[in-house]
Amino acid sequence: MAKLLNGINGPFSGKVGAVVGYVLNGQAVIRGLPGKKNWKSSVAQKQQQAKFALMHDFLRTILPFLNITYDGVAVQMTGFNKAFSYNVKNAISGTYPDLQIDYTRVQVGSGDLPNAQSPAAIVSSDGHITFSWTYDRTVASASPTDQAFVAIYCEEKKMWNCELNPASRKAGICLIDATSFSGKKVHTYIGFISNDGKTASDSLYTGSLQL
Repeated sequence: MAKLLNGINGPFSGKVGAVVGYVLNGQAVIRGLPGKKNWKSSVAQKQQQAKFALMHDFLRTILPFLNITYDGVAVQMTGFNKAFSYNVKNAISGTYPDLQIDYTRVQVGSGDLPNAQSPAAIVSSDGHITFSWTYDRTVASASPTDQAFVAIYCEEKKMWNCELNPASRKAGICLIDATSFSGKKVHTYIGFISNDGKTASDSLYTGSLQL
């Protein structure tokens, strides 16, 4: 609503229709309202937005897990945010709008701890997945008390099964219940975290399996 400053014939202050009146340096000024800006995102912006949405949907349900397995490399951010940043940059393939998760390049853990040696994942007859690895005592920074972490993802169900500490590095094997993914294809990952939880290894992709 505009206000008349000096009666019916004087200047006005405020909005009237498509114009605005105001006083600038003692002078009455009238200007038109600015038009609506029609900003359009570039293809690059749309691609980045799509990547963010795709990766957030992929990782959001394992936020607590990633806060632990990425904690040692997260500086002034959460482990989840560090994991999100890494995977957005490295684990998405394709060109907008045809973007896909590259499961072979996904990392569900990161750090300086030694990786699993000769890691493998196979399906057992009862619907479990057996993860195995070799423990090399000669690797000084690989402690026998380091704990494994494993992750199983089913694309069809868009669901994860992640476990911390299912076995020590020294054990060389762990058995994970995957019966909830019976009949489905899954992607598998393994890594290690120190017994005090402060340092993790980069995770490794142990392949896709048909349950």
